Amino acid sequence: MKILLIFTFYLISGPVSCFDVIGSSGGSVIIYCTIPKNRGYNGYFCKESAQCVFLESDKTPNSWDHKGRVSVDEISGFLTVIYRDLSLEDTGVYQCGETGERHETLNLNVKSDPCCPGPKTVIGYPGETVTISCSYPEEFKEKPKIFYKQDFDELVHVISTSDSQKYTSSFSETLKKRFSISEDRRSRVISVRISDVVKEDAGDYYCGVSGDEGASNYETFFTKIHLQVTVFGCICVSLLLIGGLTLIFYKLRCCRTGDSAHISQTSGTNDTNDGDYENYPRRTQRNISMSPVDQNNQSDSVYQSLNPNTNQSDSVYQTLNPKTNQSDSVYQTLNPTTN
Repeated sequence: MKILLIFTFYLISGPVSCFDVIGSSGGSVIIYCTIPKNRGYNGYFCKESAQCVFLESDKTPNSWDHKGRVSVDEISGFLTVIYRDLSLEDTGVYQCGETGERHETLNLNVKSDPCCPGPKTVIGYPGETVTISCSYPEEFKEKPKIFYKQDFDELVHVISTSDSQKYTSSFSETLKKRFSISEDRRSRVISVRISDVVKEDAGDYYCGVSGDEGASNYETFFTKIHLQVTVFGCICVSLLLIGGLTLIFYKLRCCRTGDSAHISQTSGTNDTNDGDYENYPRRTQRNISMSPVDQNNQSDSVYQSLNPNTNQSDSVYQTLNPKTNQSDSVYQTLNPTTN
């Protein structure tokens, strides 16, 4: 009965217009019907004349289980349809219009393009600048590029490569001033730059194109981007810097403390040994190996073990013997039996 009723609406409708809509797999489309919304009539959007979504579903129950992917709204007196999460199976013929009034027929063609792999996530940090880049299909090269943000169930226009926009944006003008857009047609990439990022910038964004078809209008979105604004990265960097500086300071302090202790220990050792002069060399002085000293003249030696029968007047360190002549020695160990 419901299908028959809908079919009756088509039969009694006035003139019919038709246009093409190109969609991207995984993306969304916004379809702007040119039929003005009249009081007393209920707007609808139907798939192949059988599955319908109504503007006032409380008056006419929906017959299309679209799983939340389709919404019908009235914007500036015209019907507007948002069709999300498109798949290749969504390709087909659709109608939008009013019950008992004329309707429009559109051919939706959903395509899959390797340029647009699907949703992605971009991370931004408060106070910094983040850039969101999107590739687009070759067939959209000449069309104006648009950038929207999802606000609950609505898609809100943020910025576009075209100066003039048919539909007024409700996006905050204060936030909008921090957004800029550029396009590289050779690479088929658009880039949106957001400066001085704030936490309110977080959310889902859509890159798309505006596709005008005669008197009707539609917009297709090929890439969904989730912008995540977090302060965790800034905190981690700050903690790493603080930890690194603390570690460096601690190491420098330990090195200085160790050097001071070493100097004090060395000084104490030197004070103990300065008064001792013996027949063996000190550790800090060069050691010279001596051959047997019997009957040899060793006046040039630095360290010597004295023999009573040798002349060692030039030695620096000597142990005195009362029977030898050692008038030239610098340091002497006196024998109490000598004069």
